Amino acid sequence: MIDPSAVRPSPRQLAWQRQELTAFVHFGPNTFTDLEWGTGVDDPAVFDPSALDCTQWVAALVSAGFKSVILTAKHHDGFCLWPSKYLPHTVAASPYRGDVVAELSAACQAGGLGFGVYLSPADLYQEKAPGGYYGNGSPAVASQIGEFSYVVDDYNRFYLQQLHELLTSYGPIAEVWLDGANPTSSAQSYAYDAWFDLIRRLAPDATIAIGGPDVRWVGNEDGFARETEWSVVPFVDGRMVAAQTAASVAGPDELAQADELRWYPAEVDVSIRPGWFYHASEDASVKSLPELLDIYRKSVGRNAVLLLNIPPDRRGLFADPDVEALAAFGAAVREYYDTAVARPGEVNVLDLREDITAGQQVESFAVDGFVDGAWTEIARGTTIGHRRLLPLSTRIHVDDVRVRILATRAEAAVSLAVHFDPLLS
Repeated sequence: MIDPSAVRPSPRQLAWQRQELTAFVHFGPNTFTDLEWGTGVDDPAVFDPSALDCTQWVAALVSAGFKSVILTAKHHDGFCLWPSKYLPHTVAASPYRGDVVAELSAACQAGGLGFGVYLSPADLYQEKAPGGYYGNGSPAVASQIGEFSYVVDDYNRFYLQQLHELLTSYGPIAEVWLDGANPTSSAQSYAYDAWFDLIRRLAPDATIAIGGPDVRWVGNEDGFARETEWSVVPFVDGRMVAAQTAASVAGPDELAQADELRWYPAEVDVSIRPGWFYHASEDASVKSLPELLDIYRKSVGRNAVLLLNIPPDRRGLFADPDVEALAAFGAAVREYYDTAVARPGEVNVLDLREDITAGQQVESFAVDGFVDGAWTEIARGTTIGHRRLLPLSTRIHVDDVRVRILATRAEAAVSLAVHFDPLLS
């Protein structure tokens, strides 16, 4: 069997994991039509933000501790938030006539945030528009994309052209996000190898997420990773052994089937509201601080990166309930989770970290607390990875704590801290 203890993250994967918090911004015609998935034939005239201010977005995200943000430059409806020269269905045909991608990129650079782009592979506009490319059955031919040549069909040439625009005009790009959802009815294959090659050439430090080679989808949109979340994932014939939605993607059964192992960490995507786009009817349904902290513990605290969506409203601003929730979340993380409780003290969350530059090794562990003059086991867990936040069943007063590694693939360097979260039920 291939040795999983020998698998290591790339420098770009390490940098990505250490961010812990990434923001998602879903914005476009759906914001104004009150839809979640657009039709592809929405009139660009509906896109008319009255007070768009990307610096407001960035300020709110920085206050909450986010390290980068990903914008839906093109969602499934095919409408582009930048004035792409390859189609008319863009902001250039809207009353706004600005360039949202450029504005957010500039705001991120000024505010110290990484900037990423979401470019939907599915495209309802290209499927439905006269002469559209999506699913048109065109043959693959040699196509020049900037200084590079790829043998692709019409739609994949168009997609590469848009990637080239984004990667050469709005950098630096920290992450390129590919959505696996497909609301179209046409059969269209994707030239993933060409897409990945172009991204690597033009943005070598950018992670390619969700279907890409760097980052995988955790398998749900509810805000949690698995209690046992491995970053070393088995593949067979170039595909993951288990479905991304499976209860286990890298356990002993999956490892036994592998002909290849990859460092393939999980990203947890969830929205701060019930929907991904802004809907005024959801203003009272923004997630509460206890909910957000629970998501934090079950994503960042389970060896994943949290990708939290905050959708701008029709003004082009984060709405007040969202801004307030972000500010409270950031303050709570800083107070409860960025600083360890001095011992002795009352604690209810354990914080374990593994040095993943040497791989992910720990298979199980136990933590003991020195309580009333004796060592007592207070918790057990499986994987650690970059970070494991383990809530205790009850608050306890400990004079000291220690970690015992019960099973490991190879030698591991593990640190342990303790926290007190007064909002933890």
